[in-house]
Amino acid sequence: MSITFQDIYSTDQHAEWMEKPFQGFNLDSRSVQPGQIFIALTSYSQPEKTLQFAQAALDKGALAVVSENKLGLDHEFVCSDVRHLMGQWQKQYLQATDPVKAARILAVTGTNGKTTISRLVAELLMLQGRKCAVMGTTGNGILPNLEASSHTTLDALHLQNLLHDFAQNDAEFVSLEASSHGLEQGRLNGCDIEIAAYSNLSRDHLDYHGTLEAYAEAKSRLFSFPSLKTAVINIDDEHAMVMLDAASSNQAHPEILTYSTSKSADYQVFGIQYSLEGASFHLKTAKGEFTVNSPLLGHFNIENLVASLIVAEQAGFDLAQLIAAVPKLKGAPGRMQVIRDADRLFVVDYAHTPDALTQVLKTLKRHVENQLWAVFGCGGDRDRGKRPLMTKAALEQANLVIITSDNPRTEDPAQIFADMKRDIDFSQHDVHEIHDRREAIKYAVKHAQSGDIVVIAGKGHENYQEIDGVRHWFDDVVEVQSAIDAQHHKPDSAYPAQQEK
Repeated sequence: MSITFQDIYSTDQHAEWMEKPFQGFNLDSRSVQPGQIFIALTSYSQPEKTLQFAQAALDKGALAVVSENKLGLDHEFVCSDVRHLMGQWQKQYLQATDPVKAARILAVTGTNGKTTISRLVAELLMLQGRKCAVMGTTGNGILPNLEASSHTTLDALHLQNLLHDFAQNDAEFVSLEASSHGLEQGRLNGCDIEIAAYSNLSRDHLDYHGTLEAYAEAKSRLFSFPSLKTAVINIDDEHAMVMLDAASSNQAHPEILTYSTSKSADYQVFGIQYSLEGASFHLKTAKGEFTVNSPLLGHFNIENLVASLIVAEQAGFDLAQLIAAVPKLKGAPGRMQVIRDADRLFVVDYAHTPDALTQVLKTLKRHVENQLWAVFGCGGDRDRGKRPLMTKAALEQANLVIITSDNPRTEDPAQIFADMKRDIDFSQHDVHEIHDRREAIKYAVKHAQSGDIVVIAGKGHENYQEIDGVRHWFDDVVEVQSAIDAQHHKPDSAYPAQQEK
């Protein structure tokens, strides 16, 4: 079916190009195809190059340019709110040219837990025999086939393209992560989000949002979607009221369901028992009480699991049957991922904020028999204020600490380490500073004793280390296993060739 831009965006302008058939939208001037409309977003880092990119798109055959501000080009349409409209435009274009039954969208937001919750939701639905796609930090695709993702929440055009692809491949559901950046920039606009869940909020991304209040407000936008039917909110979190207010103010009047591990809620957890194999607990609901046996480690994974169960139940599934499937859950890679070596435990986790690191270490204290280790670094070109807070979190919770590198990106590693040590007294702590992350992991594996738990935090699922703007192959899980094998004099056959990305 041939459509025009005017079919999508009603306007009084009557430029010739608006009436011509076109081939959808594109944000990348390098990949523009003849007949597409190029959306010239003003670059945050290189605003002066917007005109250059737009002209390049026209030179490659773009039908026209839609820009946020007037660029003075032929075949130009100015729309100051294009960031918040383009997702809906692309959705309309895709449905007009190839109608499909859209997958039902289940979304999760929060500083920590959204990757695990979205993955667990998808696993639960797949275990019920229903096809579910995942979109987020650890990849995009229909389980179990995921492809690496460039962002937690993709730009609006790519996101709509993938949603359409999932629907074409008969996915009934999509379980996605809604980042604060994505919500504030309107990347999810055009999505008919049916169920939204909130995990928690702690200090992160203040280099972008400025204040914790602005960060929370960005998260709360998930509960303002007019399509929302159900809001699932962790009332144990101190910012829960911001989310509750947003959901209560939504004119769609979504049902609001709360969960808690410490107070009265619609879904209340009690009687928690921990072991090295996971945790068991009781769940009190309006439909009765249930016993849940989870293979996942950590208190916060109990919260994540409960949120996942509620979302899956509200999507139309029987809670008892969902709970029966819980022992089969795997969880997201790089989220409390366990590598066992006799009676030692190595845990790889994405924790890269002070609160996340605190929670990981605190929850593993319930399991450790001897010493608890923390191996971590801080990313470059990000919020410098959280760096000493990360170190304090490690010192407060762990017995032994190794400060190492994370992703320096383009920042001087010396500055990162200086920030991590700023105003901290190390005299009463067992701390090692090993700049090379591979060597830091080797040191921990070599010196960890029987009954120890070693946490390698910060990178989780990532399979690279970004140094001076170049991504070098690096995987914490592989590095740990390689060091264990070397300690036991096993061939290092699983170690892949290094490559740059």
